Amino acid sequence: MSGEIFKVRIAGFTDTGLKRQINEDHIDFNQELGIAVLADGMGGHQSGEIASHMAVESVMEHLRTMADPESSRSITGSQLLEYVSNTISYSNSMIFQASEALEQHRGMGTTLVAVLVHEGFIYAGHVGDSRLYVFRDRHLKRVTKDHSLVQDLVDRGFYTEEEAREASVGHIVTRALGTKEQVEVDTVQQELKDGDIYLLCSDGLSDMVADWKIQEVLRERSNDLDDAAKTLVRIANSHGGKDNISVILMQMAVQ
Repeated sequence: MSGEIFKVRIAGFTDTGLKRQINEDHIDFNQELGIAVLADGMGGHQSGEIASHMAVESVMEHLRTMADPESSRSITGSQLLEYVSNTISYSNSMIFQASEALEQHRGMGTTLVAVLVHEGFIYAGHVGDSRLYVFRDRHLKRVTKDHSLVQDLVDRGFYTEEEAREASVGHIVTRALGTKEQVEVDTVQQELKDGDIYLLCSDGLSDMVADWKIQEVLRERSNDLDDAAKTLVRIANSHGGKDNISVILMQMAVQ
């Protein structure tokens, strides 16, 4: 069990990209509390924008409560993971009810990835194909697995990860918040290491910029988190900017 206390620095940016009229991504974070949430909305009539805002605001509100030192003093890791999962599930219910209540929002949904730092660990939950990576010892590793048709085909051996990037398979998520009454949330707990950088991103980054290129940017620019995040967004746009692009970087330093 880690006894080290980590200071968290966070930088985050979201961009409409070059092809979309509106930005249906939404991000929020609190550096002092060590929490960050990113969502990528979907649905017509700007409903994706509504779904992503609802998801981020709801999850942030609950994580702020949990991250308060008075609230989380004696909580265990497994309880924290359960709390993160339940918080995301509650957000799913809110969005689903809103979509059922108004015809113009019917079918709206959003992906989501959320991170909470607590006593030397990160606790994360995600639904959909927005991703969490860790950059550790100058190497980038994906932490989450996409809930998507392409990922299912990779898992079944039809494609390698590299082939999947070029595959002409429709961009279909197999799980999202708000599209069904209940949703399965994947959670992860990881012990932190001094210098770790956690990256939350929408598929507007991961579809446009290969993992090796993201790794290269973080190797070159990890001393300036804002610059690193802006550079990733800029590269995604230089590669076509086909979707909204959202990036959150969380850097860990032992106090």
